[in-house]
Amino acid sequence: MANEYGKDWRIKIGDGAATEAFDFLGGEGSWDFKRSSDSIDLSSKDDGAYKAQGWGQQAITISVTGNVKLPDDGLERVVDQSKASPPELNIQIVKGAIVKFHGRVGIGNFSMTGGKDGPVTYSLDFSAVAAPTVDDVAATA
Repeated sequence: MANEYGKDWRIKIGDGAATEAFDFLGGEGSWDFKRSSDSIDLSSKDDGAYKAQGWGQQAITISVTGNVKLPDDGLERVVDQSKASPPELNIQIVKGAIVKFHGRVGIGNFSMTGGKDGPVTYSLDFSAVAAPTVDDVAATA
């Protein structure tokens, strides 16, 4: 299998219509996909010196930074939805035609900086608000 690079993966933002269309989020510089779980103590007082431990429900967070020349349809949707209540929309992470993640996310920690003569830089966090429809970042087809 050929190497995959982050530059080949893109984030798409849904338009919220009944038959949803997705536009690319412009200017993604980098993104981080994080899956985390809380540890759960499964031990009893009879277990001796070693604690039994398991993992709880998963939380998915996708942090994105980028820079873009406005206007950008994808970023405009994020800005609009970040002000909604609740601030949610559907996103996809794709590599070409392969959808690696598709799910409903909340938008938080959104910031934009506009320089005098350059593109707008932005950063934001997406957090899954429900189980994703597609959750296969290792998908190759």
